[in-house]
Amino acid sequence: MKRQFFFAPAFEIYGGVSGLYDYGPLGSALKNNVESLWRNHFILEDDMLELSCTNMTLGEVLKTSGHVDKFTDSMVKDKKNGNCHRADKLIHDFITARIIKKKNMKPEEREEFDKILRDCEEYSDPELDACIAKYGMKAPDTGNELSEA
Repeated sequence: MKRQFFFAPAFEIYGGVSGLYDYGPLGSALKNNVESLWRNHFILEDDMLELSCTNMTLGEVLKTSGHVDKFTDSMVKDKKNGNCHRADKLIHDFITARIIKKKNMKPEEREEFDKILRDCEEYSDPELDACIAKYGMKAPDTGNELSEA
């Protein structure tokens, strides 16, 4: 694809910039076809609105917004195959499935689950580990044991 100039690393003659690409004639046509299909599905069929925004964000914006200093997603690994899962998402999905599955839930149990759903994104690593251990959560795709967050 590179030889046929579907794409090339951006600024390649200057050493390139990781993750940025320029599209050649065939790459541009392919990209436009994919975008057209996307528009037909989401904008015309699903009645959504289209926006055009910048694809780049200045480092100062990320620093000021707190993403550089505070923004982290704790991960847990499947101990057998190494697949990673976002710990808070794993907990959220597990608790949601449990609420749906359990028909006759005691009010205090439901309240506990609602609190977990509300707060799990803010849990520290030890809190994530404690919640995973308390409910015996396993890797959703394999059922294998999980590492600590």
